[in-house]
Amino acid sequence: MDTFRIPDLRIPVPAALNPELREATVATEAWLDEFGLVPTEEARRHVQRTRVDRLTAWLCPNASREALTLITQWNAWLFQLDDQFDDDPVRGYQPERWREAFGPLFAVLDGTVTDGRLARSLADLWHRTTAVRSPAWQRRFTPHLLWYFDSYRAEMIHREEGRVPGLQQYLAHRRASFAFDAVLDLVEIGTGVDLPDHLHAHPSFADMREAVIYANACINDLYSLRKELAHDYAFNAVTVIRHHHRCSLQEAAERVAVMQAGHVQRILDLEQVLPGRLTRAGLADDVVEDALRCVGDFHALTAGNIAWSKETGRYADIEAEPTYLTDLFTP
Repeated sequence: MDTFRIPDLRIPVPAALNPELREATVATEAWLDEFGLVPTEEARRHVQRTRVDRLTAWLCPNASREALTLITQWNAWLFQLDDQFDDDPVRGYQPERWREAFGPLFAVLDGTVTDGRLARSLADLWHRTTAVRSPAWQRRFTPHLLWYFDSYRAEMIHREEGRVPGLQQYLAHRRASFAFDAVLDLVEIGTGVDLPDHLHAHPSFADMREAVIYANACINDLYSLRKELAHDYAFNAVTVIRHHHRCSLQEAAERVAVMQAGHVQRILDLEQVLPGRLTRAGLADDVVEDALRCVGDFHALTAGNIAWSKETGRYADIEAEPTYLTDLFTP
């Protein structure tokens, strides 16, 4: 396997850790236990070395204790779901099992809760989240989450066929599979805003979110690369570039770092023009202020993502045959 080093990445602001971390950690550990999402000691060890609690505290340094706890539990749930496919050498290669797995999760969002630890825990998250979010927010978040669910089906088909997508095809898929559209919706809870549809529909704000998503996807692809190479997982910008450009792993990693810097610059450029564009579009002053608060948190979460990526054991402690997996779709 080629060796490589992670290039220096562009960080817009210093990372900051939310001071409510400890309380959110305790509450999330209890919540995972309540719904049976860490049924073995190996599973608990894997969650602890991943440190999703610290990830959320880095991503949302200004969130209240209640908001941080809710977002941490959402992130913990998303990681547990992700492991069921990315780390499972059987389920992750069987597209015919997609509907069997995701049907109960789709049903939760339609108001029906069936057996299964992932379904029951999702129902709890959804119930508590809808209690504090507007109908408009819920209408945006739901398709973002469903888009993420559907990305597994496309990925399973690619993996079954052994195909490596082209870069543009990969990037289109990556936005869905990264789940960051849904995560940015959740970050709004931590920012303390509930943004109207007409702000999300404005091209400059939509472009800003897209740049944030891809900047952070590049970070994730670089830091998760060693683990994904060990598992022969082809859905990574570095391996896609190496495959199609026939370059070294290091050269491909450098190209991804350049992509990350470009997305950060796009965020900074849009930040300069965003207030004027929103005001000229007729958005109220308080909406413009909320949008700029989000931009500040976008900078913070990008820096925080890098800080967490450097410290997590999720990508450093690689198991060729994961011992921490348990079928969480079962009761």
